[in-house]
Order: sequence, then C-alpha cells, then structure tokens
Amino acid sequence: MANFPSPIEAAVAALAMFIGSTVLSTVGFGIGMTSIPLLLFALEPQTVIVVLNAVSLPLFALIVYQNRAELPKRRVLPWAIAGMVGAPVGVIVLKDADATLLKIAITVVIIALTILVASNVKTPIPKGTISGLVVAFVVSVLLNALGIGGPLIALYALAQGWGRNTVRGALSLYFLCVEAAGVVGYGFAGLLTAERVWLIAIVTIPVVLGFWLGTQLVRRMNETMFQRAAVAVILVTSAMVLAREVSSL
Repeated sequence: MANFPSPIEAAVAALAMFIGSTVLSTVGFGIGMTSIPLLLFALEPQTVIVVLNAVSLPLFALIVYQNRAELPKRRVLPWAIAGMVGAPVGVIVLKDADATLLKIAITVVIIALTILVASNVKTPIPKGTISGLVVAFVVSVLLNALGIGGPLIALYALAQGWGRNTVRGALSLYFLCVEAAGVVGYGFAGLLTAERVWLIAIVTIPVVLGFWLGTQLVRRMNETMFQRAAVAVILVTSAMVLAREVSSL
C-alpha cells in the first residue's frame, strides 16, 4: 500500500514513542527530546513532528485527568491561550523549512535543552504574568515547529514552587492545548497525509503502554537515576543524528 509506512518505519516509531511516553509520564516532559533522535533515523522531519504532536494528545489528556485535583487552572489557562496564538507560527515554520536544516535545528536544540536539564541549573526565572505569556508563546512555536521546547516551560513551572503532581498536570494541560491547536493547523496546511495518519494509529498503543509504565515508575523508581539514564540516551542519539546531518551538507 503506497501510503502505508514500511515495517521499519512503523517499528522505529512504535519503539521511540513508547520510550518517549514513558519519560513524559515519569517526569512530566521530554517526549520530544527522547523520541525525536530515534525517529529521525527512519522518518523525515515533518512526519516526525506531525506524528509526535498528534499522538501525544491522548497522553497529555490522561496525565491531566490523573492530576486533576491539583491542577492550577487559573494560572495555566493564560499560558495555554498565549501558546495557541503561537501555534500557527510553528506550523508555518514546519511547512516551509528545509528538511536537512530542520533536522540540524531540531538536534541542536535537543542537545542544548538536554544539557540544561541534566545540569540541574537553578536560574532565577521571573514569575510574573507577562514573562509566563512570553515563555508560553515561544515554547508553542518550538513545539509545533520542532517538536521540542518542553524543558523551557518546565523550568518556568518549577519556578512557581508547585508540587510534583501540580507541575505534571499543569505542563500536560498546557501541552494539550497548544499541540491540539498545532494539529488543527497541520490539517489546514495539508501536513496530515495518509501515511502520517497510519503512523499515528500504529503508535497509539505503544504510547498508552508507555503511560502505564511511566505511572508505575513514578511510584517505584528513583527518579534521579531514571532521568540520568534518559539524558544519556538523548545525548548519544542526538550527537549521532547531528554528526550525520552535518556531514551530509
């Protein structure tokens, strides 16, 4: 079937999204940083971003429901609105960007954000309303164009002094809103092709399984150890992708 993904594409996508959804369900962000380096080995960048953001929606909804009792809705909704305004900008960037340059941009940002998270930087991030709206807008553009940016909004959420479940729920509510807006934009831009819809369907079950595993890890596993292992995988795979793309220029 011409529009059906190959077995290798389907297998890589399923594995990458299972790993990414497990990381997200455990720490509240990082699905893009974890899964994109692996996905780029088998799929072209536009397909990676469209599939990632579309299939993440039910995962975010599950985490929001899981943490609904501790959601700071009044604080997060302005971020979500600012993010939805930025979504069309991200869609335009994704639609018009060169494939090779997009791969390099994605990988460079992944490595930079991973180092930031891994170094556990405690920056004096402002907590004001305006700064929150700016961060939410910028992250939405990054998410819908490059599939990454979660650590930026995660650092801002952590600066609010919220508890762990509040942070996980708040981030998921924000991601749910801005990526849903992006997926609608993908549809209008003609980016939701038949092959990509098939891939979304194929990886849905691995994503749900990753959610279940991540939920178990939250309860039983040392989070610091798990984050370090995830960071190591991200850095190694990202460096490999970056080296391959730079050498092809």
